[in-house]
Amino acid sequence: MASKPRFKIERWDTTLLSIFYLISGIAYFLILALSNFSNPVTVFLGFLSLIITYGLIKMKRWTVPFIVALFFPQITFEAFAFYASVATDQSYIALALIIHMILLMLCLLYTAAKRKEFQL
Repeated sequence: MASKPRFKIERWDTTLLSIFYLISGIAYFLILALSNFSNPVTVFLGFLSLIITYGLIKMKRWTVPFIVALFFPQITFEAFAFYASVATDQSYIALALIIHMILLMLCLLYTAAKRKEFQL
């Protein structure tokens, strides 16, 4: 007897976006813990990334403005972190930050292109 899958994923694109924002939110909270809770910006970025994850899963109307509004603080934070990682010669962290910035750009562009589908 074959078992049925419990979760039926209707939209793989938004599922992948929500997984990306979930991992980003968790990463921001890890950065917060590693910095001895001295950077309140990461709380803001992590919390809003988790809110965006919920909005993407439920296809809420407010998700697109949240993604656009959160993009600029995220890119700014990533740019400063990139500069600090290059200045301290931490090339793996710099590479991870570049990849994350590229993925943020792709998520923003994809969400902006598909914004009509979020108007349910």
